[in-house]
Amino acid sequence: MMHVTVPNETAWIRRVVAIVGEKPAPDSEAALEALRDRLAPLAFGEGCPRADAFSAGAGAERLRRHPLVVGEDSACSALVMVWPPGYSTLPHDHSGLWGIELVIDGALEVDEFIRIGDPARPALARARSLYLGIGDAAVFSGDAYVHRCRNLSTTRPAVSLHVYGGVLDAYRSFLADAAGRYRLQSERASNDVALN
Repeated sequence: MMHVTVPNETAWIRRVVAIVGEKPAPDSEAALEALRDRLAPLAFGEGCPRADAFSAGAGAERLRRHPLVVGEDSACSALVMVWPPGYSTLPHDHSGLWGIELVIDGALEVDEFIRIGDPARPALARARSLYLGIGDAAVFSGDAYVHRCRNLSTTRPAVSLHVYGGVLDAYRSFLADAAGRYRLQSERASNDVALN
């Protein structure tokens, strides 16, 4: 695993890197849930990034991605995302990667879907909605998984730690038409500065 060089790297970031890099990538749902369970206490750990640190300044009104770990040969990656107040994504996939999205400050609503039907113009069937507070995580794997995330606060940012089974630099958004079918739109994920 290659680790992004972060100036003034914090002990909290070193703990994330140690947990993500301690074992091979999860190869089962049980292993993925075990990784989630090792990451969850980080939400309460000393030095964990908090929303107040991101609430002002340039870019505060948009979703931000701060890389922590990038896997060699796309083995694994970790990043911190900052969600502006009230921000909501479109339904989107994760290019077939497994993932853990752990709330470390604030609260997120995650609507999970399964893609069904025509691969070019699929329908989405709602699987469930999750309400995630600090220490809670959405865990997912598989090509059919799609979700939409929303910051539940209209006044404060939310912050989440994301660990993926590869580098999530491209994904697809699902744009609804009047018939309830979705047009797929390819997207590129862009990173902000590395977190320190």
